[in-house]
Order: sequence, then C-alpha cells, then structure tokens
Amino acid sequence: MTDNIIEELKNNLLSLDMDNAIEKAKSIFNLKDIDMVNKTVNAISEALEEVGKKFQNGEWYLTELVFAAEITKEILNIITPLLEADSSKKLGTIVIGTVAGDLHDLGKNIFINYAKSAGFNVIDLGTDVSVDKFIQAIRENNANILGMSCLLTATDKELEKVIKKLKEEKLRNKVKVIVGGAAITEEYAKEIEADAFAPDAITGIDIIKKWSESF
Repeated sequence: MTDNIIEELKNNLLSLDMDNAIEKAKSIFNLKDIDMVNKTVNAISEALEEVGKKFQNGEWYLTELVFAAEITKEILNIITPLLEADSSKKLGTIVIGTVAGDLHDLGKNIFINYAKSAGFNVIDLGTDVSVDKFIQAIRENNANILGMSCLLTATDKELEKVIKKLKEEKLRNKVKVIVGGAAITEEYAKEIEADAFAPDAITGIDIIKKWSESF
C-alpha cells in the first residue's frame, strides 16, 4: 500500500497534478517513516529526470518545467521536517543566490527545488546578493558548492567579483562554483574561472550530482 502511494505521487508529478501530489505527500508524512520519505525523494528524483529529458527533447516547455518544480517544492515543504532529521541523506551544501543588482529568481528557484529533491542542503540567499553576503554564507554553512545566477548583462561582473573574493579569502579551493542565467555564456564562465556553466536547471543538477561523488 505504501509503495503504491509513492508510485501514485510520482505519477501525479509527471502528470502535473498538484492537488493529488500534495494529498499523497501528506499521507506519506503522516506515516513518520524516514525510509518511506527517502523512497519518496528517490521517486521524485526519478520523476524529475524524466521531466528533464522531456524538457531537453522539446516535449515540454518552460511552463511545464516551472510547474513541475512548483509541485516538487510543495511536496518537499510537507516532508522536509522528516528529511532534515536524516542528515545522512545530504549530498553536499549549496549556497545560491542572484548577484547584486539583479532581482530575477525564476531559474534559481527551479534549480533550488530540483537540488533539494536530489538530496542537497540548499542555502538560498535570494536576490541582489552582495559579494560579502556570499562569502559569509559559505563560511557559516561550510558550503562546498556556490551557485550564482545573473540575468542582467549590467551585473555580470558581480560573478567575477565573488570568485576573486573567494580567492582572497582562501576559500576557492574548497568551493565548486556553478553559474547560470540569461546574461551568461559558457565562454564567460570559463573567463571568470567558474567551475561550470549551467544553461538550464536540469543540466546544473547533473553537474552538481557528479561533483557530489567526490565530496
């Protein structure tokens, strides 16, 4: 019966049925069984891999991708208290934010929802994040991944400032840096010495999953 609930939740996510997905998540939470929660997270991850393939193959568009991420967010909001009790699940800690001067957060929020479902601990600093705030959050949370989003060409220099500050603070060799957003190209990411460029949330998650294998 319990495995059926998880499978139904997975199907609800893939069919973008938020109401029934939330209902199943509440039922799973009420069982207070961490093994069930871990199975649920694995099922969500499997579903989101399918979502990612649909998006990359052109079967789904940004609207579906965003809605799938929103459903995932609601599910995780319900089961997060039990997830937090199982710290062994975490693959690593990500500090993420949109750089100073930029208030866009759609792509960042999609990435966050997918990263949480994959088992990462995520520290979301929001938008318009200063260089010092990024550095402080990395220190306080002992983060091993930094994600920065930038959608305005007028603010792309902020990415370079943060990376330079990481070097000055002797943190650069401890933190993998991934950048993304409409203002960024792979060439620019290499120029500023970021570790990776994510053209979309799905690609970004694939990259940090590979990084987590060496943490």
